[in-house]
Amino acid sequence: MIRVPKTMIGQIAAYAVGGGAMTAFHSVLYWVMAELAAIDPYLANTLSTVVVGATGYALHSRWTFGHTNQSGGGLKVQGRYVIVSLLCFLLNSFWVWLFVGRLDLSVTLSIVPMVLITPWLAFVLNRFWTFAR
Repeated sequence: MIRVPKTMIGQIAAYAVGGGAMTAFHSVLYWVMAELAAIDPYLANTLSTVVVGATGYALHSRWTFGHTNQSGGGLKVQGRYVIVSLLCFLLNSFWVWLFVGRLDLSVTLSIVPMVLITPWLAFVLNRFWTFAR
């Protein structure tokens, strides 16, 4: 059996709350812009990523990973956070391309992998690379 350190359990719980709230905000903002405001889904995804991403670093560096974050912060950690955020943005853009552009499905369906897959990739990369001890 694999033992998960207590600190990781706490981080998963904190991420589920904080990251979950940010993911929900991104999803709602993306949906409102793409569906109600009839903004191109790719642009809506980009704009919602920028709006939500502005608070992500502060939240995760201080709260989600704050009690074990011994990375010292600085430009190296911030750069890594930007890289992880860019990868997640690209993955979400892929979901938009696949569901909306390629399969001609609704914007709403493109949100499903944005909520179920992308955030957990971000958690793993941030936990083991961005804010690694």
